[in-house]
Amino acid sequence: MKSRKKLLSLSATAILSLAIAGQSLAATAAFTDLDQVAAKDKIISLQSQGLVSGVSDDLFQPNASLTAAQGIQLIVKALGLNLDTIRFVKAPQATDYFAKAKNDSWYSQSFIIAANNGLKLSADLDPDQKWTKATFTRELLVALDGHNILHMMKLPAIEIKDRAEISIDDLGPVQAAIYKGIATLDADGNFHPNAEITRAQAAEMIFNALKYVHPTGQAGQTVYENTQYGFRFTLPDSWKGYSIVSDKWEGRSVDDGRVVESGAKLSIRHPQWTADQPRQDIPILVFTVDQWNELQHDQFHIGAAPINPSELTRNDKYVFALPARYNFAFPEGYQEVEDILNSKAIQPME
Repeated sequence: MKSRKKLLSLSATAILSLAIAGQSLAATAAFTDLDQVAAKDKIISLQSQGLVSGVSDDLFQPNASLTAAQGIQLIVKALGLNLDTIRFVKAPQATDYFAKAKNDSWYSQSFIIAANNGLKLSADLDPDQKWTKATFTRELLVALDGHNILHMMKLPAIEIKDRAEISIDDLGPVQAAIYKGIATLDADGNFHPNAEITRAQAAEMIFNALKYVHPTGQAGQTVYENTQYGFRFTLPDSWKGYSIVSDKWEGRSVDDGRVVESGAKLSIRHPQWTADQPRQDIPILVFTVDQWNELQHDQFHIGAAPINPSELTRNDKYVFALPARYNFAFPEGYQEVEDILNSKAIQPME
């Protein structure tokens, strides 16, 4: 499945708990080994949401190195990745994807979910392998951004003193993580990409990632509901006063280029959009289920790009999809739109 299908699903509890409040934290049975840890409050906040686990009921072991199994489970759990939209011919097992995994282990389900949500993990991954800071950063950013490495490389240049130690594959995610405030450099400007990441460092990055995706929490959101097609779209409060631009998509025959299918294209437009200073719209293509199936079998194509639209969600009658290369020109607000889409903002209505 295309990576755009795998969008983040953050519960209301997770969103609202990002603000660290002394009274709410005191109500949680906190780990007892965090007193000397700078990220103590962030870890306890994640614990209160059930997003991080300790090695026992009262010990987190913040300075222990993070294993691949722990890292994968942490990303899957915190970002709400799941298998809800995937249909399997047979029940999947962890060893279908990772030869060294165990099918009856505590991490088995997380491995299956990760493999089906776009994380490019090696088939010979060792669950007990210690992850480096660069490795965890790459997998976290891939889970957040759906492999959209192109926009990562378009970010402003960030001076990293030990940049030469960062591999080409890891450089984009590392730069994006620093730019978004998910990861930080040390006092000397170094990232230490090849150092083993600790459990505390990984938890802090998870906290920062959730805060980046939902900076204002669930309060301060506005919702667009489309009763004609049956979906709702949750927007940040800064989009209050949005407008809907109605258009249509056309599907052309692969044989002679004739228009053989068409449907609605709805674009949610930011209230600050102007003709002189346009901003990135949120485009949604609406397909009937039959049209979508025909598109997947190349019975027609849409636009000049050799890439099909990516499914966002569906109900019994319609599939809602994101156009291919919709933000190729990187207009103002494109990053915000990506983050909104990555928060599973669109939901089908019953």
